[in-house]
Amino acid sequence: MLKNIKTSFLKAPNYIQIALAGGGLYVVYKTYNLLFKNAQEQTNKAIQDQTKKELDVVLRNTKLTYPPSQYLAWANIIYNSTMYGLGDNYGAVKQVLLLMKNNADVLKLVQAYGSRQNYVFGIPQGEKRDLFTNLRAELGDEYFGLYTQKLNDINADWLKKKISYKI
Repeated sequence: MLKNIKTSFLKAPNYIQIALAGGGLYVVYKTYNLLFKNAQEQTNKAIQDQTKKELDVVLRNTKLTYPPSQYLAWANIIYNSTMYGLGDNYGAVKQVLLLMKNNADVLKLVQAYGSRQNYVFGIPQGEKRDLFTNLRAELGDEYFGLYTQKLNDINADWLKKKISYKI
C-alpha cells in the first residue's frame, strides 16, 4: 500500500505540469484572440457598418413598413429557427422573409440580426454569421437542393416587390 501511495505521488507532478502547460496555452490563445480579431469578425463588422450606411440612405426615400422592434423579433425568430441542427424550422424563416416589402425592411432585418453564433446540440459551429450568410448556409444547396427552392421562392418574391437584395 505504501508503494501505491509513493507511486501515485511521483506521478502527480506530471499531471500538474501538464495542467499548467495546458492552462498556459489557453491563456496565450485567449490573449491572441483578444489582440487579433479573426477575419470573420472583421467581415461581420464591415457588413454591419455597410448595412448601417445603406439603411441611412434608403430611409431618406423609403419608410419602414413595421415598427423597429418588430425587426429584432423577426431576427430572433430566424436565429432560433436555424441554430439547433435537428428541429430547425425553415418554414418560419421563409414566412418572416416573405413579409419584407422593400429594401428598408430587408436592411433593418439584417441590422437587427447582426452576427450570431450557430449551435448544433449546444456546440458552437464555425464562426458567427450575418443574416445572409446564415440563410445561405441553412437554406442553401444542402441535402441535394431540398432547401434551395425556399431561397428561390424568397428571391422571386423580393424581385416582384422590387427589393434589390438577393439571398
